[in-house]
Formats: sequence, C-alpha cells, structure tokens
Amino acid sequence: MSASNPAPGRPGAAPPPHGVPARTPRPARLSSAHPGGTRTAASPLPLLVAAGALLVSLVIAVVVAATPASIPIRFLGIPLPLVTSGAWWLSFIGYLLTPVVVLACYGWDAVGQRNGLRANRNFVLRPSWRRGLQWLTGAAIVVGAWHVLNLSVPLSEAWGFS
Repeated sequence: MSASNPAPGRPGAAPPPHGVPARTPRPARLSSAHPGGTRTAASPLPLLVAAGALLVSLVIAVVVAATPASIPIRFLGIPLPLVTSGAWWLSFIGYLLTPVVVLACYGWDAVGQRNGLRANRNFVLRPSWRRGLQWLTGAAIVVGAWHVLNLSVPLSEAWGFS
C-alpha cells in the first residue's frame, strides 16, 4: 500500500482496520458457454419426461386393472384387481416409471436450475416447473404404491407366502 492510495482498487478510501484483510473486488460471473451474459432459461425437459413417465405408468395401471385374469382382493371393503404372477413385469415397468423416473426428473431439474444460475447470472429460474414436478412426484408415489401392491402378489406366490 502506498501513502497516496491507501487501499488498492479503491482510490481515496480509508485503509481497513488493523487485522482485517483488504477486500478484493469479486470477478464477474460469466461463463464461456454464455458469452456476454446472454439470457438462458431452465429446460422444460425434466417436466416433460416426468409427465410422460407418469402418463405411461397410469396407462399400465389401467391395463393391469382391466386385465380379465386379475384376482379381486378386498381391501377395506374395496375390491382391488391385482395381477397374476404371469403379468408381474407390467407392474415392474410401472414401478420404475413411477416414482423412480419422476423423482429422478425432480432432482435433474433442481440440479440443472442451480447449476444454470451458478454458471450464468442472467439465468431465468422456473419455480413453477419445480412446483409442477413436486405435484407430479406426489401423484407418482400414489401410482407407484399401486404398482408395488400389484408386485406383492407375484412375489408372495414366488416365495411361497400365499
């Protein structure tokens, strides 16, 4: 430090108190992927993939429930048509789609938006898409529970519990 310029980078500013380090200017947060600070937005792809996975899983649940070979079981007075051991793979695919794929899409969106903001300060966040993914995740857990219930019948038959 010189006597004419007490704090580098700040002409005419008083030096910091004894023991406090001098503050250095923070560099701009611009990424080489976004030259000049161009504006980018969050990707709608996680929301679309999650909605598609939930829709396909719902179709699988309806197909399984409408299968004439289903075994009706009463749960709290409600007849539940469950799959037989020959069609367990449909429920397994439905379980992989919901909640596994939908939860992965929620994480994909969260990480993508956080990294986008970290890489470019002009990044446009989409909180409504995250809220939509939260609702889709809740619906996916309900549909996934249906698929787990359907998987329990073939597994109990295979393990000799029925």
